[in-house]
Amino acid sequence: VTNLTTTQVATLTTSQVAALTSTEIGTLTSTEIQAFTTTQAGALTAAQLGSLATTALAKLSTTQVSALTTTQTQGLTTTQLNGLSAANIDAVTVTKLTTAQVAGLNTTSIGNLTTTQVATLTTSQVAALTSTEIGTLTTTEIRAFTTTQAGALTAAQLGSLATTALANLSTTQFAALSTTQTRGLTTTQVNALSTANLNALDLNELSTAQVAGLSTTAVTNLTTTQVATLTTSQVAAL
Repeated sequence: VTNLTTTQVATLTTSQVAALTSTEIGTLTSTEIQAFTTTQAGALTAAQLGSLATTALAKLSTTQVSALTTTQTQGLTTTQLNGLSAANIDAVTVTKLTTAQVAGLNTTSIGNLTTTQVATLTTSQVAALTSTEIGTLTTTEIRAFTTTQAGALTAAQLGSLATTALANLSTTQFAALSTTQTRGLTTTQVNALSTANLNALDLNELSTAQVAGLSTTAVTNLTTTQVATLTTSQVAAL
């Protein structure tokens, strides 16, 4: 197999490509693998791809990676995905990944996602992200979340975020948080919010315990409109 020319590889039929064993595919050189057309790459089975060593999988070009079908993509292990180069990670159509694959991405892979990829994550995929993964998203990546995606974050995900990571959310995203999400925030997180993000909160969504835990700085930074919406129970908790 290794002695085939790129011309010969490029002329293999899809049936012949599908008949190659994982061992044979693994021995192909980078030049040979990259000689596959997208049609040929599309003929590789999920089992063939899933059994490849990360070094062999890394030989695929970005064009070939982006052409993988949902079935092929979902046949990849998290080890394989995490072994992809930044360029190949960026070529993955993230909506083709399972929630388990998304949850298994390491911090490097998460950090290499483009804002376009982040913005196309499904709500199920967003909910599957671990707190560690969310914490490694850059400000640009986190702000690429739509309000629908931000609304898919669980209270546990938000509540376990470092204050620095939470601060990456935009005021629009904060304003879209549900009562359940808002009540998942710790007093430390709330008190560390910027004035703009604090002012974006609907105070009626805070528990009396959260209100009671507000620092003097946080209370001072509340707008008159926010103060006017405090419930009698919240006022009593101050």
